[in-house]
Amino acid sequence: MADPNADNSKLAFEHSVRAILTTFGVFTGFVIKAAIDGITFPPAVSWMDTWDRLKDLLADPHLYVCLATIALLLRFIIGSGVHLNLCYVTEPRSKDPRMLLKDLAFLIVFGLLAIFMVKAGDNVMSFASRAGVFISVGLFWSVLDWFLRRGAGAGEQSLFSGPWIKIDIGQLALVVLVIFAVPLTTFGELTQALLLAIGFGYALYLDVRVVLLPKQTPAA
Repeated sequence: MADPNADNSKLAFEHSVRAILTTFGVFTGFVIKAAIDGITFPPAVSWMDTWDRLKDLLADPHLYVCLATIALLLRFIIGSGVHLNLCYVTEPRSKDPRMLLKDLAFLIVFGLLAIFMVKAGDNVMSFASRAGVFISVGLFWSVLDWFLRRGAGAGEQSLFSGPWIKIDIGQLALVVLVIFAVPLTTFGELTQALLLAIGFGYALYLDVRVVLLPKQTPAA
């Protein structure tokens, strides 16, 4: 039987983080499935017909919207998983339940916005606009987390907010470019979707690089 007087804070934070990430993973899985289901995979009856259908698929803007969606959501689910585990589970860790509730509230918002984003369907401009809202909320979280944790003690410091702010701003700039600049040229929806897929994929790479590379310690 558990001792009611024991300090179970670390275990409680660990279980809370696990439950939060599981819930966000369900949202993410639903959205990715919906994005993939929106791609039309034409049937093929022969070897040559397969290559023709493949060319049709590569010319479908929704394929690249799907790839952009997956890249964006992977960026946030990997980032949130690393942030929550390193911030609240690994010592020295944050012991402030208000900060964990703040992160939980934002992840719920991210989940709802992800569903809102994927409901844009085949409309590339609508997807870009909704993705811009998603990224803007992510930027707000990064700024808020940095602001609330500035000057904090051991375990309470912001881990990746600074680099994430830069990545969010760059990704948001790409969305603005696709929405306002690209339509003024002769390029169509395919180019817009392709730019989003490439840009979001690069943002995912930068995000993973930030959380996986070891911290550089200054030389003595």
